Amino acid sequence: MRIKPIDLNNLFKELEEFHDGSGYIYLMEAIGFHGILPGCYLRRCKIGLSENPQKRLAQILSNQPPCDIKIIKSIYVKNMAGVESLLHKQFKNCNVKLIKSREWFDLNPLQFYQVCRAFNYYEKPNKFRIPLPLVLIGISLIGLLITSAINNHSQEANRKQYEIH
Repeated sequence: MRIKPIDLNNLFKELEEFHDGSGYIYLMEAIGFHGILPGCYLRRCKIGLSENPQKRLAQILSNQPPCDIKIIKSIYVKNMAGVESLLHKQFKNCNVKLIKSREWFDLNPLQFYQVCRAFNYYEKPNKFRIPLPLVLIGISLIGLLITSAINNHSQEANRKQYEIH
């Protein structure tokens, strides 16, 4: 399964459509669930929203699930419904079709890592981020400018030396 990256051009437009307010996005895991695909270890995780993740966990546990559940990560966001919707869209290929819930996802190790990275990304949405390839291009251009300036300076010094003789 391939996870599609979120289109950043539409990110803020989609976030503005939701106005449920501030709260937490949580990542919970069903402990002891080891879905097996040939050669693949899966983690069954729930991506949801709540004003109080601990209270939400207690509510889930009170329904006597067939396994223990723990909170892996929770992040505070200004637009919990919008961010949750974007995460669900981003990982919809991993969604488990259950009768009573649409928020459970079977994640292989790479997908689990991608979910954790997405949580880290949404945890600080106001922080300006420059994608790594652009940073590398910028550093390369600065290096070229410095090399060019040093080269021009050396040529100028050599020219003056020959003019004197």
